[in-house]
Amino acid sequence: MSNYNKLADDAEKQLNNISPSMCYAKWGQASIHLTNGMTQSCYHPPLHKIDISAIRRNPAALHNTDQKKLERKMMLQGERPPGCSYCWKIEDLGGRSDRIYRSGEEWAQSSRKDIFDALDTDDIVPRYLEVNFNQACNFKCMYCSPHLSTAWEEEVQLFGPYEAVDYDNRPLKHNDLQYLDMPLKVANKDNPYVEAFWRWWPEIYRKLEVFRMTGGEPLMDANTFKVMDYIYKNPNKWLEVSVTSNLCPPKDDLIDKFIEKLKNLEKIQIWHDPHRWNPGSGNHWYVNMALKNFALFVSLDSIGSHAEYIRYGLNYTKMQKNVIKVLENTVNTSITFINTFNALSVPRIKGFLEYILELRTLYSKENQGTKHIPIHDENYNHPDFVVPPVQRIWFDIPLLRYPAWQSIHVLPITFDSYIEEAIDFMKSNSDTENFIGFYDFEIAKMERNLSFMQEHYKLDPEKLAIDRFNFANYFKEYDNRKGTSFTKTFPELTKFYQGLL
Repeated sequence: MSNYNKLADDAEKQLNNISPSMCYAKWGQASIHLTNGMTQSCYHPPLHKIDISAIRRNPAALHNTDQKKLERKMMLQGERPPGCSYCWKIEDLGGRSDRIYRSGEEWAQSSRKDIFDALDTDDIVPRYLEVNFNQACNFKCMYCSPHLSTAWEEEVQLFGPYEAVDYDNRPLKHNDLQYLDMPLKVANKDNPYVEAFWRWWPEIYRKLEVFRMTGGEPLMDANTFKVMDYIYKNPNKWLEVSVTSNLCPPKDDLIDKFIEKLKNLEKIQIWHDPHRWNPGSGNHWYVNMALKNFALFVSLDSIGSHAEYIRYGLNYTKMQKNVIKVLENTVNTSITFINTFNALSVPRIKGFLEYILELRTLYSKENQGTKHIPIHDENYNHPDFVVPPVQRIWFDIPLLRYPAWQSIHVLPITFDSYIEEAIDFMKSNSDTENFIGFYDFEIAKMERNLSFMQEHYKLDPEKLAIDRFNFANYFKEYDNRKGTSFTKTFPELTKFYQGLL
């Protein structure tokens, strides 16, 4: 992973040889909300509707929608699809966007031939697929929505939407159930999108390289465990699987069940797979775990009380204990903390990085070592299966864009110092020889966030004033509904916040 920027360099050259707006993710990556039949490529473009009649004829239409095919055509012609504005803004500021980073990743590179064969008209099997089966969730994260959380839905049913104003000073009802494309009110077995997924799954399974399950809270959905059982029975050594969890499900036994499924996937199996070719052995027989590796994505936007305020429902101490529980009971599972970087993430960003460094120190190459797993086969005396040391602790800091009034650009310019301090901390701990320190691309992403924050001081002052007005009103009502206290939780932001009320 220390070669991440080199991979991005190579990808940028490849993309530019095709067109200045080319992105492999538009073909090879899909995020699909099976709860309400919406899709996007990566998580930056806005969601759009999947044609329900199309998936009844062809489940591949879950990914290969008419809109995506139109955007693919635009990219091949050098045009910028408007929905990809997140990356265009980063690049126009002189930064390197996720369009390039993602196109350099292994799954994207291996899909190149399929992309060139499909061009802009044919269906393509994504190598990177993310789905959410269910909106069930016990959290009410401040930037989330009822269509992704039953807890949020219950709150809005009780209290109604939040009041805000748009940039024309017109009333705006935030999280209004009337205008949200809510999940279908049917059981999963009756959901046509879930049904189409399970018809599509055997067809795409062998080409998949990254499969992510999000939510809601995936540990509250039976489909998550159904997928894990399928993989155990149908091993695929090229597949990276992940779950995005809050690691604080309403029932503690769900964590235990999850860890037992993870341990099953790490059992060494001997199997025959005619769909893949192993040039090293000259045959189709494999001795391996059921998958390449399992990645647990933990949503965490700060630390301590700040994190609990942002992600209402979080028990920070329990989350930490469950992180250790997963790491101690598995050998091939990594954890990536997703900090959806927002205004309330800023004051304790250094503390968040200190937590990352602490975990990397505990689970570094030196402490983890090489694992040898004995293989029991009555017909042959196999050598032990070797699990080499790998980085098990990762993090990402994608910028929050919606709601705009929770973005980092609402903060005064003096709050730059928190991010600058975090960058200095990362640079002073950049020795990654034993998988402990921070990587160059991680530092670059933090510097990108700083540039984004500074550039947004050039925003229209009237729009910035509206965002700050919405910021103050939202968190005042947030406290009223939840019994929380913004000023007690965020003393660093109290003067700014009170000045907006």
